[in-house]
Amino acid sequence: MSMKSKLLRMKNHLQLDDATETSLVSKVVKIDKSTLEESFEELGFEPFYFDGERSYRKRLIYPYESAKDKETLRVMGEMRSLWEQEGLSDHPLSFKNRKLDQLLFFDTETTGLSTGAGNVIFLIGYARLREEGIEVTQHLLENPSNEAAFLSGFLEDFSEDDYLISYNGKSFDWPQVKSRHAFIRKELPKLPSFGHIDLLHCARRLWKHELPSCRLAIVEEYKLNMKRIDDIPGSMAPILYFEYLHEKDPHHLAGIIKHNDQDVRSLVYLYQEICMRLFQWKDKPTSPMEHYYIADWFEKLSEYKWAEIHYKLAIETMNKPFSQGYFRLGKLTKKLGDKEGARSYFIEALNQHSLPSLEVWIELAKLAEHEEKNVYKAYNYAKSGYSQWKKQTNMHSVSLKTAKHITDLNKRLNRLEKKLEIKEGGYESGENGGLL
Repeated sequence: MSMKSKLLRMKNHLQLDDATETSLVSKVVKIDKSTLEESFEELGFEPFYFDGERSYRKRLIYPYESAKDKETLRVMGEMRSLWEQEGLSDHPLSFKNRKLDQLLFFDTETTGLSTGAGNVIFLIGYARLREEGIEVTQHLLENPSNEAAFLSGFLEDFSEDDYLISYNGKSFDWPQVKSRHAFIRKELPKLPSFGHIDLLHCARRLWKHELPSCRLAIVEEYKLNMKRIDDIPGSMAPILYFEYLHEKDPHHLAGIIKHNDQDVRSLVYLYQEICMRLFQWKDKPTSPMEHYYIADWFEKLSEYKWAEIHYKLAIETMNKPFSQGYFRLGKLTKKLGDKEGARSYFIEALNQHSLPSLEVWIELAKLAEHEEKNVYKAYNYAKSGYSQWKKQTNMHSVSLKTAKHITDLNKRLNRLEKKLEIKEGGYESGENGGLL
């Protein structure tokens, strides 16, 4: 409880008159204010004023000291050049030819996890790459009534030339900023337009099948070899902020300030780590499944050169049969016009697995019918696929995807049977042409 509250509660016992009460409370407020500034100063924060309101701001440079740190600027510069050289400016990780110091590695701490109007941001942190080190800036909301000063301090530092890099920022952090800005926009400049890279989406593409979760701390531990020690989890942020508001002691926030600082610096290394895997920079160690999911990502973006590179690397580095890898490489090779190459990959997909995907049989049937003009061979492929499915599957628990493939096989078998009947003069197949 603050001294002001204690004095007011003791008013009747002390028998203070109104003038004395006002004088004492005024002195207490001044003492509290001075103590508050001193406490914030101990945490490295300085007051920031805007339109009669006060917020707090902290800037800190982390010099490039370790070997890993010293490589950061050079590696990030290399990544920037690769995005340009490879013509990949539309890739979700490309920062559109921005300078390195225009990258804003961004995170917030809030009083709740919802995106509702009652949720308040009380800490905004971001890191920039400077020549001398990683610069971390943090803005702290002294109290909710000073929100204009708090957001103004951030907007003063942020422009349309910057490029935001966050972790779940597209779904959570930035919508929160927009929501809070909407409440007081008459007092503030408008929010600038800017590019935004969300690394959570990237992490999920690469690692959701491998890691226990894609929380930033988990990704740090497993992929960046960064184990946090005595970290205050972000879920504690609301409790700590309300404690600070009640006690007026900024030291309650020390742990969450440190957590936010670590978050924004980790984003620098995570962005670098993912890009190095994408470009196989200096043969960056990458697991077979990482290669596979990177290839899938590039293929969906129609970046076929890099998709092919990673599918092949996935197959080469896998130490067990990888039917799905050969199948996807076959599909890509077919898309690129190499039908014979595609057929060899599909055949290898069959050889790699005793129960290959129905899609492998369908693709081989298509090639046999349309490229080789071999109707009987096409029919056998389709029939084999259907027979395999019938033997191994419970027909009452069929996924929508499998049902679609079975429908394809049935139609294909019907059409091919008719072709064979005409060609062979009344050819008959067993099991009613493979119909259910």
